[in-house]
Amino acid sequence: MATLYKDSNNPNWFARFKNAEGKRVSRSTRTTLKRKAREIANDLEAAERQKQNKDGSLQSAFASVIEIASREAEAGELTLTRAKSLVERLHKMANPSFHVVSVKEHLSAWVESQAGHVSKSTMVSYWAMVRRFTTALGQSVSSKPLADLTKAEVEKARTKITKTRIKKTERTIKAATANCDLGALRRALAVAVEEGLTNTNVASSIKPLPENDSTERAPFTTEEVRKLIDHPDTTSEWAGAILMAAHTGLRLGDVVRVSSHHVEGTTLKVRPQKTKRKRKDLAIPLSPPCLQWIEDKEGDFFPTLKTTKTPTLSTQFVRIMKRANIPKTITDGDLTKDRTFHSLRHTFSSWLAEEDVHSDVRQKLTGHSSAGIHSRYTHHNESLNRAVLKLPQL
Repeated sequence: MATLYKDSNNPNWFARFKNAEGKRVSRSTRTTLKRKAREIANDLEAAERQKQNKDGSLQSAFASVIEIASREAEAGELTLTRAKSLVERLHKMANPSFHVVSVKEHLSAWVESQAGHVSKSTMVSYWAMVRRFTTALGQSVSSKPLADLTKAEVEKARTKITKTRIKKTERTIKAATANCDLGALRRALAVAVEEGLTNTNVASSIKPLPENDSTERAPFTTEEVRKLIDHPDTTSEWAGAILMAAHTGLRLGDVVRVSSHHVEGTTLKVRPQKTKRKRKDLAIPLSPPCLQWIEDKEGDFFPTLKTTKTPTLSTQFVRIMKRANIPKTITDGDLTKDRTFHSLRHTFSSWLAEEDVHSDVRQKLTGHSSAGIHSRYTHHNESLNRAVLKLPQL
């Protein structure tokens, strides 16, 4: 009976069995799925046994398949799918270890091959890509040979993905997420081309979707921010994080990393984690309420929040909003606007606008810099310091 094993340098399962001459041989099953590998191993072993019938059995089998193809072609019944099936049969006869790799098999194998080479969070995003794409492609397409995957099928799947609603939030998948999935798919298919599993990377010519986020976020009112901070169920760390975000415009992931090491006098100097441009330190004047809150604090300002994953923090903030009786969405005419922790960033920007802080400076301060802004930043720095002093006393 054939046995299965794995090689440390290859994610696929290998089969070991006796060949027609009675020698132990190994063959790759070309799949990472153990159940599928067992089936292939059994087929390989059975095919090896058939080789013992040396007297023209293989030649006879070839002739039989060719005769079938000729007969169906003459009758006008030989479809492309049928022809591919017959060619596959010939391949298996000539090379028992031959296995047609499906779309799902290859994507799963590619993700497994990335283990140890990328971060855990990247692995999670890769597996999410496989789930989203194979679900969007459907069972019939994801289980068909990888070489038969078309550009149109990938584009159709991506469109379907962007219309998929996330159960927890009821939001649709963002264009940025779909573009990340497309990038991972391109890399996976590039490997498939290198390995000879397909001739073309059908995803390479697909253009990314525009990432203009159509979901508008509404800022909080001053009274709403006070309610978030002062609610009895809001912990000290959360109160400080809300205050810091509202008075600095930092994102949630950046706020929770802030420590006393980032404070120089009355200025906060941080390097945002998330930005599409080259990351640079931001120098943000701290308001009197922020300076009062961090007074006498050493080390991490938010040690508990810092060790909590961002999705969990986002969920916790939504609960704080609910307890403070602050609606998550508001309606502005025909437009429905969401409110999340990120809305505190918009709140900060709107407060600065009310104090006539130049738009270039507001962009610079929130990390949305563009060419030419840096030179104007220093010029408007004094107006920024004055504006920070006028921020609402929370």
